[in-house]
Amino acid sequence: MTRGRKPTTAIDEAKGFAERMGYRWMENTEPDLLFDFLIFKTDSVRVVKVRQTRYHIDPDVFYDKNYQKEVASLRNLPFPPYVFRELWLKTRGEKVFRRLHVTEVSVGEIEWLGPDGYTNPHARQEIPVKSGPTGKFIVRKAPGTRLNPPPATPPD
Repeated sequence: MTRGRKPTTAIDEAKGFAERMGYRWMENTEPDLLFDFLIFKTDSVRVVKVRQTRYHIDPDVFYDKNYQKEVASLRNLPFPPYVFRELWLKTRGEKVFRRLHVTEVSVGEIEWLGPDGYTNPHARQEIPVKSGPTGKFIVRKAPGTRLNPPPATPPD
């Protein structure tokens, strides 16, 4: 939820962040449309809303519940479905934005996006290895023991 003025410093930092990923940006000049700026490349167009929070963001949080107003305003924008909607969150003291992809039915945190060179450091944190009750170290399982389903293909 937004309180007070628009986070202009965070929005300016977000524009620089978008430029480093190879995007060009356009300022929102329409006060009726509730987003901060639009970014585009040859292969994608995205509408971005930036929010700055004071406190640490819990990794198990439901973004669509904590940021209801922002998510609803992105969902209600009169853009075609191929224009992606993103909410960028930044906590004070951090230099990284969390990019959230907003769709009609869900909100998901972008962990990695190769074409943008974006990696979310919060999503790929290693689990710290702690010593067990006997003082011995816990051994991790080999990474190849999991079955990975084939990628889904869109219907013809």
